[in-house]
Amino acid sequence: MSIDQARDNRASLPGIVAAFFSNATVDQAWAPYGLALLRVAIGFDWIVHAFLKISRGMHTHEALLAKNGITPLLAWPTFGVEVIGGVAILLGWYTRQWAAFLLIFLAVVVWIKWPVGWGYSNPGGGWEYPMLWLVAQAALVLTGSGAFALQASMSKSK
Repeated sequence: MSIDQARDNRASLPGIVAAFFSNATVDQAWAPYGLALLRVAIGFDWIVHAFLKISRGMHTHEALLAKNGITPLLAWPTFGVEVIGGVAILLGWYTRQWAAFLLIFLAVVVWIKWPVGWGYSNPGGGWEYPMLWLVAQAALVLTGSGAFALQASMSKSK
């Protein structure tokens, strides 16, 4: 029994739960809400991550960039792109495009963290956590904004 059949037949709660766990396909009714949750989490993470640079002092971010062979002149531009991209993803405004663009940032972080090892608990932090966000964000690039996206509501009003 699929979730749609269980919903249509007014099945009992155990039947709905069983259908939920036995259904291997994407649930078209609930998938947009799952994507919205993913979108909000990723957008919020980008915003918090950007402002963490400010709270530590931008000189710390500049030093980190320089240590990894990246010009410190990119400290403020990366902050700006992370804030703008995070807000855009959070709101669902050109989600796929912003998420794809910010994948470059995550790929650089994974590349920088690669020599440290997999475990994020390693001294210096490994690539485990950045890779998780990279894969989650790649899923958002592939699937789109989901429910409650600003761009979807803007296109409906045209």
